[in-house]
Amino acid sequence: MTEQLHQMNISYNPKEDRLLLRVSSRGGDEFRLWLTRRYTGMLINILKQEQAKFGGEPTLASSDETKNMIKGGGFQQSFEDGSASFPLGESGVLGFRINTGVSGEGVLRLELLPEQGQGISVNLNKTLLYMLHNLITQGIDQAGWNLSNHAGESMNVH
Repeated sequence: MTEQLHQMNISYNPKEDRLLLRVSSRGGDEFRLWLTRRYTGMLINILKQEQAKFGGEPTLASSDETKNMIKGGGFQQSFEDGSASFPLGESGVLGFRINTGVSGEGVLRLELLPEQGQGISVNLNKTLLYMLHNLITQGIDQAGWNLSNHAGESMNVH
């Protein structure tokens, strides 16, 4: 995904016992990636490590930028369906690998990839890092996986 991030959403599918991450771009593309419990555990640990570099989850949650995003409906807005295209297919792909890198400005480049082929690549500033971590934590709670406790204490601030 090389376009600007528009929305992110996590939902739990009990039949599959997986989380579905949906990421849309401003250009109208929607990328879907299925997250297993194992993959989600790896991802949540990476996100917690990255948040620690900025003072941890409480510091990021209390930043002005995060507060403004939450006040602006960052968690209340419904995910907009009706995307123009699905570059990974309408059913999505199964997450298998995670690559990370950090830019000079401290922006996390997160690549969520299947075993082979194209996946999702997003650039997360501190606020988006916090928001993605929070969404995934909510998905973990909905799934009843108890990974939040394994990865450290979770904190939903909103």
